[in-house]
Amino acid sequence: MIVPRLFLLLSGLYSVSACSRADVQAKEAGAAPPNTGHLFTRLPSSYTGVRFENRLTDTREMNVFTYRNYYNGGGVALADITGDGLPELLLTSNLGGNKLYLNKGEFRFTDVTEEAGVEGNGFWATGATFADVNGDGLLDIYVCYAGKVDGQRRANELYINNGLDKAGVPTFTEAARAYGVADEGYSTHAAFFDYDRDGDLDLYVLNNSFRPAASFGLRNIRHIRSPDGGHKLYRNDGRRFVDVSEKAGIYGSEIGFGLGVAVGDVDRDGWPDIYVSNDFFERDYLYINQRDGTFAEEIERQMPSISYSSMGLDMADMNNDGWLDIYVTDMLPEDEYRLKTTGAFENWDIYQTKVKNDYHHQFARNMLHLNNANGTFSEIGQMAGVARTDWSWSALIADFDLDGYKDIHVTNGLAKDVTSQDYIAFLANNETMAAAARAKQVDFLGLVKAMSSTKLPDYGFRNKGDLTFSNESAAWGLDTPAFSNGAAYGDLNGDGALDLVVNNVNDEAFIYRNDVRTRSKHGYLQVKLEGDAKGANRFAIGAKVTLRGGGRTFFQEQMPSRGFQSSVDYVLTFGIGELAKLDSLVVEWPDGRVTTRKDVAPNQRLVIRQAGVADTSVPPAPRDTKSVAPMIFADVTERVGLRFVHHENAFVDFDRERLIPKLLSTEGPYMAVADVNGDGLTDAFIGGAKDQAGELLIQQQGGGLSATNKSVFEQDKISEDLGAVFFDANGDGSPDLYVVSGGNEFSDLAPALQDRLYLNDGRGNFRKTSGNLPAESNSGSRVAAADFDGDGDIDLFVGGRVVPGRYGIDPASTLLRNNGAGRFTDVTGQLAPELANIGMVTDALWQDVTADGRPELVVVGEWMPIAIFRNRGSGRLERVSAPGLEQSHGWWNRIIAGDFTGDGRIDFVIGNLGLNTRLQANASEPATMHVKDFDGNGFVEQIISYYNHGRSYPLPLRDDLIKSLPFLKARYLNYEKYARQTITDIFPPADLADAVVKHAHAFETSLARNNGDGSFTLLPLPHEAQFAPVYGILANDFDRDGKLDLLLAGNFDGVKPEIGRMSGGYGLLLRGDGTGRFASVRSRDSGFFVPGQARDIQRIRTRQGELYVVTRNNDRPLIFRAASSSATMVAR
Repeated sequence: MIVPRLFLLLSGLYSVSACSRADVQAKEAGAAPPNTGHLFTRLPSSYTGVRFENRLTDTREMNVFTYRNYYNGGGVALADITGDGLPELLLTSNLGGNKLYLNKGEFRFTDVTEEAGVEGNGFWATGATFADVNGDGLLDIYVCYAGKVDGQRRANELYINNGLDKAGVPTFTEAARAYGVADEGYSTHAAFFDYDRDGDLDLYVLNNSFRPAASFGLRNIRHIRSPDGGHKLYRNDGRRFVDVSEKAGIYGSEIGFGLGVAVGDVDRDGWPDIYVSNDFFERDYLYINQRDGTFAEEIERQMPSISYSSMGLDMADMNNDGWLDIYVTDMLPEDEYRLKTTGAFENWDIYQTKVKNDYHHQFARNMLHLNNANGTFSEIGQMAGVARTDWSWSALIADFDLDGYKDIHVTNGLAKDVTSQDYIAFLANNETMAAAARAKQVDFLGLVKAMSSTKLPDYGFRNKGDLTFSNESAAWGLDTPAFSNGAAYGDLNGDGALDLVVNNVNDEAFIYRNDVRTRSKHGYLQVKLEGDAKGANRFAIGAKVTLRGGGRTFFQEQMPSRGFQSSVDYVLTFGIGELAKLDSLVVEWPDGRVTTRKDVAPNQRLVIRQAGVADTSVPPAPRDTKSVAPMIFADVTERVGLRFVHHENAFVDFDRERLIPKLLSTEGPYMAVADVNGDGLTDAFIGGAKDQAGELLIQQQGGGLSATNKSVFEQDKISEDLGAVFFDANGDGSPDLYVVSGGNEFSDLAPALQDRLYLNDGRGNFRKTSGNLPAESNSGSRVAAADFDGDGDIDLFVGGRVVPGRYGIDPASTLLRNNGAGRFTDVTGQLAPELANIGMVTDALWQDVTADGRPELVVVGEWMPIAIFRNRGSGRLERVSAPGLEQSHGWWNRIIAGDFTGDGRIDFVIGNLGLNTRLQANASEPATMHVKDFDGNGFVEQIISYYNHGRSYPLPLRDDLIKSLPFLKARYLNYEKYARQTITDIFPPADLADAVVKHAHAFETSLARNNGDGSFTLLPLPHEAQFAPVYGILANDFDRDGKLDLLLAGNFDGVKPEIGRMSGGYGLLLRGDGTGRFASVRSRDSGFFVPGQARDIQRIRTRQGELYVVTRNNDRPLIFRAASSSATMVAR
């Protein structure tokens, strides 16, 4: 939420929430508004009778400076409390009193707040939820309060439902203290659920910190409980709730800035888990239920990256696999102008310090956490297209268009632009501070008035069914600018479609009628659950409902508290597209009993009762959540006992080059394999980081790998090992070893950059040669070996990766010809001059692409196309223009060859950056980089630009650019002037004329299909292959069906916070069909599970079968073996 920097400028800065003036009874007159041509139609209050407005009026005592959460707004709660099948509406207000409206049908509502007795006695109502707290079959109301007032005024309220009076109006009695739940913290929201499965509803109260965020520093006090606040878990002991937070393992520190809570069974073990979203610097919490009354907080183990300013969230099955995914909102603007006038990112040093202080990897964007069904999540929000929605609050995942895939609704906006960078600069201005110092008291109202105010539209994302979403905000009629906060969905008129209610600051609440039933043929099924009347969970909170039909699965869990400060209707609405019937409906009740129905007709509301269901409970799932099907691979890392661990040296490339997007010093380790001692077993070499020797690993008869020749490699540990290859350099029949020296830590003339050649005596004993290689100091990447000149010995290509300290300038790559005795000559200029500065090479291979018996050289790299050099004979290489690859420029990392299409021709699979990143590119909208010493100080600057809404903008924010190029400050004295600038606006044509310009048109990891006529077609691999950068690729027939499959692994942590850690991958098996198509098999089903930063995959043959070794940066390798010859894979 609000960046602490604002509150450092004036002391005592606290607050943010929402208010409303009293509701006026609406006259029920006029016809219902017609459909507007959108999915949703916003209904006027003159028709609905809901004239609720959460009105805030700034005062000297109460404003955004004196109360931090002043603009956070109110909530919405929906539930049928009259028994007519239509949900009633509760809206909370910060200053004007809460309102309860009875649903009279056809979107007509009547204000019964006074008769019901639920207006509230507290100050600053926030979240609200309906729940049957006492198990009498009537829904009660729990309202949260906050605000900078005395504790008793801030106490949460529990309204016990007395039933309907003679007029049919439900009445309530406030009893929070009697039940022990009059929590006096800065409460945001609450969730009722049965965490201990004893049959009654327990309560989680989400609180926000009393203290200003800027008052904490970076010291982590998460384990110190706050006596005044902190999140709370209350156990229901009958007529009284007991605080069991500490005993249950719930954090209660004052650094918990709770803004969202969602409950659901994320590991499918039958017990509810909890996700808490925290604002500011404290990380979110993922509490996994241990089934013994306690929770284990596991977010660092299960989620590699999380949102920084986490706001609201929802938990639902987004991809129809039966597992709950999690979506968390943040504050990253989609619009470039808003980003550059209101946004700021942490620098690398602060980010790393927070990671070291156990605040985890947090980044300023919405996060969509895809449940991998194995105790991990892949964050895919950027690939999915839902990462940037500006100052967002509520997130609701539901099928609004009834096509069978759940969509996303996000509320948006803050009444004042408190993070306006120009406003913050105004506050920090010496004159502003001096005026404040002269005054007897700070003129808060004047400071508030000086802030700009920008209403923002909400977002509606349509689920496309392929892990991506399209922004349909305008098409769906949800783009009315406002300051929207809490929201809830429910079928308000009983037509089978989910309508929306949104609570706004300083505007009337929005009621949206969903018109999908009149606009499409999509069907629905509604399920109303009735828990066992003998128990205390009469509305079956925690029950799971699964529908199956047409080969599809639809899954929901009964858990009303969702979004932001809100709760949705209890009736579960499933969209089923155009299915004519459903094969089955299965209800898993909270106590484990199961109800099943077959052949269910669509377009109806079913009432499913637990009463009378036999005890056919399913045993709890095993804690390890492994697939019950046989695995393809088994992790045998511990059994093999490989002791090598890669230790990355501490070096920050950004300290030397402020504007580069990523680290170039963390790209190892790579691996080479061969039988070096002639015993018929494959041995290996794994490279070391700077100041770490690489290791030669000799395979033992039992399959273990032991390090040898340690003293030989120890002498070169100063070098950073990158690519390596075993080949017969001197013609003695034994594999020798070439190791590429690289990295970005050195100067461009450092001796440590000299590559190395080690000769083998045939028995696995190596010695380093002297004088066999040309003297050079290139920072290289990969080496590829082949007899390119046809003279019978093995020659080499060595790719140049980077000019240290000059990212973007093409380094030297070399073609080395062997004289047959292991001495090499650089013949690049003579035989392949176009290779000399081909680009920032990351990989290369030799392959007879043209089937003429001579190997061609294929080279890939960063900001490079896939480049093919035709072998014209006698070693002469000529770059050819291959149709289909003209705009193949990408951030390629790895290339392998194989016939993946079954036509006898050689295709290529190439690992790329992936699509799950802020940087996006295509043929018409490329990412670009201008490289030049713009200020003439002897150091080059790199300015990356990318397209946003049809226009290319520089990636750096104003402050970041000015730190590197101070002369630009005079031109851009404020942030607004810089916000819409392009690279050609910032620099005149003369300054750009001699700049090096790089392009990237494709970031997908892809198959380059050989068309047989010299042309290629780039075909992106499945979306699961785009979750993260791919570095390791291995092709083999892993499922033994006669067709090539793929193993992929990657991830990359060394990117700036504005781009964010790219860690969505856990290793992936792609099953090939022999025609160039691949189906992903998730780790849970394949057994190939690779967390961390993978860099290479190699195959080792042993007497017990093949091993697959995955090297990882700053970690130990992982080793896998084929688990079974008869394993069956499940492709998704």
